[in-house]
Amino acid sequence: MRTVIRGLVTGLVAGVLLLGACQRQPGTSSDEPGVGGSGDRESALAAEQLAALGGPANPEQRALYEGEFQASGGVGAVDESAGGEGGGSGEGAWELRLYNDYAQFSRPGLGDDGGIPGERDYRERGMRVVAGAVIITLSHAPCTTSGLQLDYVARVIYEGVSYEGCARRGVAEGERPTWALALPDLVPAIDACLGRMAGARVTFASAIGGGQTSVRLRARDGARVECVADGAGEIAVFEPLADSDRRTGEGDPEFQRGGVAPAAQACWSSEEAIDRDGQPIGWLFRRTC
Repeated sequence: MRTVIRGLVTGLVAGVLLLGACQRQPGTSSDEPGVGGSGDRESALAAEQLAALGGPANPEQRALYEGEFQASGGVGAVDESAGGEGGGSGEGAWELRLYNDYAQFSRPGLGDDGGIPGERDYRERGMRVVAGAVIITLSHAPCTTSGLQLDYVARVIYEGVSYEGCARRGVAEGERPTWALALPDLVPAIDACLGRMAGARVTFASAIGGGQTSVRLRARDGARVECVADGAGEIAVFEPLADSDRRTGEGDPEFQRGGVAPAAQACWSSEEAIDRDGQPIGWLFRRTC
């Protein structure tokens, strides 16, 4: 993916810059928060986060934010220096890869966004950079997610929503995060939906805002439905899905509720799914052939 992106960037960057110059209005900068149609809410969020980073960085502070970074969130990231919890956007799993020449923001099932990063704004308590419609800030502070302690807190603003998680230096190429990264947060809605289709597997689930979660289920006979429920168990939508209606990453993995170990199945591997406290909540299944 990285190689493809960079190839496209090389061929298109001149055209993008020319188009931006033609469309830019007087007094408007492409580095301003909110550019890209995100509106006043995004501008306010960006201004608030920038103010929290303090004044210009000295060389030692600047060195903390040079290079490439990888960040993720969606399962409860804890900024230990502040004594509170991050990952509080309630918008499901996400991942950020900040390269020196490109930034990629991914949400399983919802696609990717990003762009060529502008000049990094180094501050005494962090760094901010704008890449396309994505606004990124990093702060050097202990951060814990999924039992791992990392050295940076990451915040991303996209389409007026603020995402918070943890980051580390360097980008590990390879396996991408899946929708199941946010699974512990989605269990109440999943349980409500499974009440309508007992024994089904969850093929995809994601928070969709307004306190609601979209849950896709596959019955034993292959029939699929989409269920929309809230954390209190109220179901707003429960309707069949066409075979062609599939989200990116749907079925990778599938989730089965319950603590009983599943029987071995050909072409499937299984692993136990646990919550943040290490307690079992069910099983994850992945195709192997």
